[in-house]
Amino acid sequence: MARRLLLISTSTVFGTRYLEHAFPDLREVLQGVGRVLFIPHALRDHAGSAAKARAAFEEIGFGLDSLHEAADPRQAVLDAEAVFCGGGNTFRLLKTLGEMGVLPLIRRRVAEGMVYSGASAGSNLACQT
Repeated sequence: MARRLLLISTSTVFGTRYLEHAFPDLREVLQGVGRVLFIPHALRDHAGSAAKARAAFEEIGFGLDSLHEAADPRQAVLDAEAVFCGGGNTFRLLKTLGEMGVLPLIRRRVAEGMVYSGASAGSNLACQT
Protein backbone atom coordinates (compact mmCIF):
# COMPACT_ATOMS: atom_id res chain seq x y z
CA MET A 1 0.00 0.00 0.00
CA ALA A 2 1.22 3.51 -0.77
CA ARG A 3 2.38 5.61 2.15
CA ARG A 4 0.42 8.78 2.83
CA LEU A 5 2.98 11.26 4.12
CA LEU A 6 3.18 15.02 4.54
CA LEU A 7 6.60 16.10 5.78
CA ILE A 8 6.99 19.75 6.76
CA SER A 9 10.39 21.33 7.38
CA THR A 10 9.16 23.78 10.01
CA SER A 11 5.99 24.34 12.02
CA THR A 12 6.19 28.14 11.94
CA VAL A 13 7.06 30.53 9.13
CA PHE A 14 7.80 34.13 10.02
CA GLY A 15 4.59 36.15 10.18
CA THR A 16 2.28 33.13 10.44
CA ARG A 17 0.77 31.09 13.25
CA TYR A 18 1.71 27.51 14.13
CA LEU A 19 1.29 25.36 10.98
CA GLU A 20 -0.72 28.06 9.21
CA HIS A 21 1.51 27.84 6.12
CA ALA A 22 0.68 24.13 5.85
CA PHE A 23 -3.10 24.32 6.43
CA PRO A 24 -4.05 23.67 2.77
CA ASP A 25 -1.74 20.64 2.55
CA LEU A 26 -2.86 19.28 5.91
CA ARG A 27 -6.52 19.57 4.88
CA GLU A 28 -5.76 17.68 1.69
CA VAL A 29 -3.76 14.82 3.20
CA LEU A 30 -6.17 14.46 6.14
CA GLN A 31 -9.29 14.37 3.97
CA GLY A 32 -11.67 11.82 5.47
CA VAL A 33 -9.97 11.85 8.89
CA GLY A 34 -11.87 13.04 11.96
CA ARG A 35 -9.16 12.98 14.64
CA VAL A 36 -5.37 13.20 14.59
CA LEU A 37 -3.03 11.67 17.15
CA PHE A 38 -0.39 14.24 18.05
CA ILE A 39 3.08 13.19 19.20
CA PRO A 40 4.61 15.97 21.33
CA HIS A 41 7.64 14.05 22.60
CA ALA A 42 10.31 16.00 20.71
CA LEU A 43 9.83 18.80 23.26
CA ARG A 44 9.88 18.73 27.05
CA ASP A 45 6.62 20.68 27.38
CA HIS A 46 4.18 18.08 26.09
CA ALA A 47 1.08 19.89 27.35
CA GLY A 48 2.08 23.24 25.84
CA SER A 49 2.99 21.66 22.52
CA ALA A 50 -0.29 19.72 22.43
CA ALA A 51 -2.32 22.84 23.22
CA LYS A 52 -0.70 24.71 20.32
CA ALA A 53 -1.26 21.80 17.94
CA ARG A 54 -4.83 21.26 19.13
CA ALA A 55 -5.73 24.89 18.39
CA ALA A 56 -4.25 24.65 14.88
CA PHE A 57 -5.91 21.37 13.98
CA GLU A 58 -9.27 22.41 15.38
CA GLU A 59 -9.06 25.59 13.30
CA ILE A 60 -8.91 23.49 10.13
CA GLY A 61 -11.61 21.08 11.24
CA PHE A 62 -9.84 18.14 12.90
CA GLY A 63 -9.99 16.87 16.45
CA LEU A 64 -6.68 16.17 18.14
CA ASP A 65 -5.63 13.69 20.82
CA SER A 66 -2.14 13.81 22.28
CA LEU A 67 -0.07 10.69 22.85
CA HIS A 68 1.20 12.01 26.18
CA GLU A 69 -2.39 12.00 27.50
CA ALA A 70 -3.17 8.44 26.40
CA ALA A 71 -3.73 5.85 29.13
CA ASP A 72 -2.22 3.26 26.75
CA PRO A 73 0.12 4.87 24.19
CA ARG A 74 0.45 1.68 22.15
CA GLN A 75 -3.33 1.36 21.83
CA ALA A 76 -3.60 5.05 20.94
CA VAL A 77 -1.28 4.46 17.97
CA LEU A 78 -3.20 1.35 16.94
CA ASP A 79 -6.50 3.26 17.07
CA ALA A 80 -5.25 6.45 15.38
CA GLU A 81 -6.78 7.58 12.10
CA ALA A 82 -3.72 9.76 11.41
CA VAL A 83 -0.58 10.91 13.22
CA PHE A 84 1.07 14.32 13.37
CA CYS A 85 4.46 14.50 15.06
CA GLY A 86 5.66 17.87 16.28
CA GLY A 87 9.12 19.33 16.07
CA GLY A 88 11.87 19.70 18.60
CA ASN A 89 14.78 17.42 19.41
CA THR A 90 14.95 14.35 17.16
CA PHE A 91 17.07 12.38 19.63
CA ARG A 92 14.65 13.04 22.50
CA LEU A 93 11.77 12.02 20.24
CA LEU A 94 13.33 8.74 19.10
CA LYS A 95 14.52 7.82 22.59
CA THR A 96 11.12 8.43 24.17
CA LEU A 97 9.08 6.69 21.49
CA GLY A 98 11.51 3.77 21.55
CA GLU A 99 11.12 3.43 25.32
CA MET A 100 7.33 3.58 24.91
CA GLY A 101 7.47 0.79 22.34
CA VAL A 102 5.42 2.70 19.77
CA LEU A 103 7.95 3.09 16.93
CA PRO A 104 7.25 -0.35 15.41
CA LEU A 105 3.52 0.31 15.69
CA ILE A 106 3.79 3.67 13.93
CA ARG A 107 5.93 2.03 11.23
CA ARG A 108 3.34 -0.72 10.73
CA ARG A 109 0.36 1.65 10.66
CA VAL A 110 2.05 3.95 8.11
CA ALA A 111 2.86 0.92 5.92
CA GLU A 112 -0.82 -0.03 6.14
CA GLY A 113 -1.82 3.39 4.80
CA MET A 114 -2.40 5.55 7.89
CA VAL A 115 -1.67 9.21 7.21
CA TYR A 116 1.59 10.38 8.78
CA SER A 117 2.61 14.00 8.95
CA GLY A 118 5.26 15.78 10.92
CA ALA A 119 7.18 19.01 11.19
CA SER A 120 10.92 19.40 11.80
CA ALA A 121 11.94 16.53 14.10
CA GLY A 122 8.57 14.98 13.34
CA SER A 123 9.46 14.83 9.67
CA ASN A 124 12.70 13.07 10.61
CA LEU A 125 10.67 10.36 12.34
CA ALA A 126 9.32 9.41 8.91
CA CYS A 127 12.78 8.06 8.12
CA GLN A 128 12.17 5.51 10.87
CA THR A 129 8.85 4.34 9.42
